[in-house]
Amino acid sequence: MLLCRGCCCGTSAKHPDVDHEGQRDQLEAAGAECGDVEVRVVDCLDVCDRSNVAVIRRLSLPSRSRDTWLGGLLTRRATGQLADWLSGGADGPLPPAVAGLTFRPARRRR
Repeated sequence: MLLCRGCCCGTSAKHPDVDHEGQRDQLEAAGAECGDVEVRVVDCLDVCDRSNVAVIRRLSLPSRSRDTWLGGLLTRRATGQLADWLSGGADGPLPPAVAGLTFRPARRRR
């Protein structure tokens, strides 16, 4: 899982009511508990309008369906449900509070 913590997404400057470090710690602990999920903090995922973005990357799937993008991961409920799902092996459908955060990023022109 990639967790955006760049210039604006995962910062208290943009979302002062979110415990960004606590959220990261909770997701990292859940991934470690499972043993099969790694949480990587990245500088920018280039979708700053979404804010607090995470990408679940399933390497076992074909590249077209591999990534699930989440935007607005801001609540304790969503973070908790995502952590529970990760610690359970990230199998099955996303939990309800997380499924509503999915989006498909626009393709960038090169």
